[in-house]
Amino acid sequence: MTARADWAVLEVPQWQGSGSVSARRLVQGARATADMFPAARRTRVPVDVRAAATGPVDGVRALDALAANLSAVRFALEQLPDRTVVTTGGDCGVELAPVERAHRRYGDKLALVWFDAHGDLHTPDTSPSGAFHGMVLRTLLGDGPAELGTGVPLAPGQVVLAGVRSLDPAERRYVDRHAVHHLPPAELADPSALVGAVARTGAEAVYVHLDLDVLDPGHFSSVGVPEPDGLSPYRLASAVRALARNFTLAGLGVTEHQPPGEGRTADAAVLDQLARTLTDTFAGSPPEEVRRIERHALAAWPAPVARTAGGWLLRHTPGVRRLRSDNTALPLSPPATEPAGDPAAALSTVEDFYAGRGLPAAVQIGPGAEHLALDASLAARGYRLRSRVHVLTASARTVADGPAPLAGRRTRLSTAPTAEWLRAFVELDAQQDSRQVADQVIAGIAAPLACVAVFPDDAGSDTGTPAGIGLFVGGDDDWAGVYCVITHPAHRRRKVAATVLRAGAAWAASEGVRGLYLQVGRANTPAQALYTGLGFRYAYSYHYRLREESPGDPAPRR
Repeated sequence: MTARADWAVLEVPQWQGSGSVSARRLVQGARATADMFPAARRTRVPVDVRAAATGPVDGVRALDALAANLSAVRFALEQLPDRTVVTTGGDCGVELAPVERAHRRYGDKLALVWFDAHGDLHTPDTSPSGAFHGMVLRTLLGDGPAELGTGVPLAPGQVVLAGVRSLDPAERRYVDRHAVHHLPPAELADPSALVGAVARTGAEAVYVHLDLDVLDPGHFSSVGVPEPDGLSPYRLASAVRALARNFTLAGLGVTEHQPPGEGRTADAAVLDQLARTLTDTFAGSPPEEVRRIERHALAAWPAPVARTAGGWLLRHTPGVRRLRSDNTALPLSPPATEPAGDPAAALSTVEDFYAGRGLPAAVQIGPGAEHLALDASLAARGYRLRSRVHVLTASARTVADGPAPLAGRRTRLSTAPTAEWLRAFVELDAQQDSRQVADQVIAGIAAPLACVAVFPDDAGSDTGTPAGIGLFVGGDDDWAGVYCVITHPAHRRRKVAATVLRAGAAWAASEGVRGLYLQVGRANTPAQALYTGLGFRYAYSYHYRLREESPGDPAPRR
């Protein structure tokens, strides 16, 4: 297992710096954006969200509120001294303290990449509106109101404007006079151009500011000041991923999300997918570790039919309609549609394979950050997003050594899928195809495994239906997979799953396995809370693209 840097999400619901007529929606936007990042630690800064009691002060609207909020953000960051922080706004002004902290840490080896439709390079004297979100970058450069100064201003040569396409004359003069690096959207088609611009600053670390209006409104329009001809989500994610491969990420800010009262659910899906890609890029496990987990998972959960064709691994379990590795195609590495970008020929292999088996074509995209072009191509061809999944990892010994299980339980562990355990799986899984999964998948696992069942003391024997079960598949020194953790409805919220996990983790540790991984649905927050409490942490995510949905497709579970 590879140690990952601790990180945290800082939610800052500040809206007073915006000049948008719907600026108050930024409060909800900060929370909605923060909800999309699966951090182990999250802090909501208690900023003042009331409207300013007076008019502009020294050319800045709501200056007193903004200054008070800046102090609150600084205090919150002091409580996270060793964490890399993702800041969610709120207006762009929430970035003052996070960038200030990154600059103090890295000095002149820091570059600030400003993904934004606008330059935000006004001063109080040049701003036509007095709205501070148009002055944030200039303030970070030392030319803003004293009350919002950072003390250690950036140099213009440390800034790279990325995707900026709306500069007022005063901002344009500043960019030209100071030779600020500026890459408009067209120049970001190749991420290496951005990497080169940052390299020319001499930076070793980069802070990424992301105002969502950098996206083209045809892709995402839940912002206050949209501008045409922006970036696609794919191009933005590719650019950030290129930065992460070449520089230390000193921090990330995602700002200016104004969710509408109703509608625009497509925007929410775009932002959720972008957030997951950013999370994998920013805080996920190293790529080689992810690939090793994925290789183990393929062997740990076998499909009776598996073949390689046209750059795909095609998997199928007869009689089973659920997703996961039972009935999905996985792109081989390198991705099947890169660099050509047109998936038509490659997808015909997938579509023909599953059509011949009476199933919709389904593709597993995971980790999503490694298959951005494929995901964008599938979406453009009408493949719908389904079943977003987080992969969590933990030290086997940490889970095994957790709090002692509750009294009044008996744990039974077998190193083969016995008839009794398989019968319990079929009963507790309660899907139409549970018997096929038991007989064709679980019974066919060749790797060392442990089948755990937990019984209440009052059950009388270990032959009835258990309170909970779990399956642990080893065969690798680094990883054991955790599958089929199911609790009987009558025993939920009684720490049955925790008892199952501790027993399985103890078995894995006794086999010399160092880490555990498991999959959990993106929306299954109770399960995520349970696993986090036992020591599991986010590693990466994956999802599925389906050509068409089948009404009878049961909820996936692997």
